[in-house]
Amino acid sequence: MSFMKWITTVVLATFLLVGCKEKPQAIDPKGKNEARQSTKTLEAADIVGYDGKQLRKTTDRVLHANDKHNQDSQKTLDDNK
Repeated sequence: MSFMKWITTVVLATFLLVGCKEKPQAIDPKGKNEARQSTKTLEAADIVGYDGKQLRKTTDRVLHANDKHNQDSQKTLDDNK
């Protein structure tokens, strides 16, 4: 019986060591699909039946368009001074 425990312990330790060797991939902050951290909580809408990822993407797209509009407006105001 102790031989079985020893084999189980070795196998379990091997699985843990192999699983821990994967390194997390770095996130490209300038990536094409850059998402805002402030909209990350929208993904929790999955809990109540909404598509949280799609909701977050749509909100990010709207916020990016708003930011671009604000930058264009600011640039126009600065050019007129």
